[in-house]
Amino acid sequence: MRLPAWLFSVMLCGGLNAQVTVVNGASFRIDQAVTGGSWAAAFGAFAGVSDTLAAGFPLPATLGGVTVTVGGVESPLYFVSSRQINFLVPYQLTPGLHPVQVKTPGGVQAGTVRIMSAAPGIFIKDTGQQQPPKGAILNQDGTENTSSNPVRRGQVISIFATGPGRLDRELQDGAQAPGEPLVRTRSTPQVFIGGVEARVQFSGLAPGFAGLWQINAFVPEKAFLAGRTPVQVFMDGVDSNEVTIFVTP
Repeated sequence: MRLPAWLFSVMLCGGLNAQVTVVNGASFRIDQAVTGGSWAAAFGAFAGVSDTLAAGFPLPATLGGVTVTVGGVESPLYFVSSRQINFLVPYQLTPGLHPVQVKTPGGVQAGTVRIMSAAPGIFIKDTGQQQPPKGAILNQDGTENTSSNPVRRGQVISIFATGPGRLDRELQDGAQAPGEPLVRTRSTPQVFIGGVEARVQFSGLAPGFAGLWQINAFVPEKAFLAGRTPVQVFMDGVDSNEVTIFVTP
């Protein structure tokens, strides 16, 4: 089990230097909380840990000799390395500040993370100089949205994010989302493209993956939406990071 190469790469975009810093696993913003079932990333100096990817579902609680607990609950792990650990926040955790403990062959390190009822974060595709950064977004035909492959106004884009909050059913921590029936979010997010609210076609977990939130939304048919265009998501009043898509002039 692996994420598509283009999506796996966005989960490794962060680069922080601290003892143990836990951030939203999509945006890598330090000031952005997480929620139950969402991706998080722990950064630090994890001695004795080699790069290791989880092999299948459900995601394991121990990977490469590493375990992560949040609020005393073991977290599913997807990727571990000597500098970065990607894990899923357990669904059962309630809002508030929770302790995080990282156990590795080299010792135990601690940190904290703030959990909210919803904490939308859009995966970023690059960390270059352009701001906002390009988002992990597909065009209607399933191809990656890029400057050389923009989307047309009126078409649907698929935004890949994490942290939607409540779902229409309970899932096992680290389990892949089913395709039939689809797992949907209880609330409908607001999607803004170039400052214009877009109509949401679907909001739920991407089937076949764990903790991956997919939002399908129509690009508003506004003539001024062209070229590099910002995208932002709000869920239950909580804002995501801002990313970029490219729209055909």
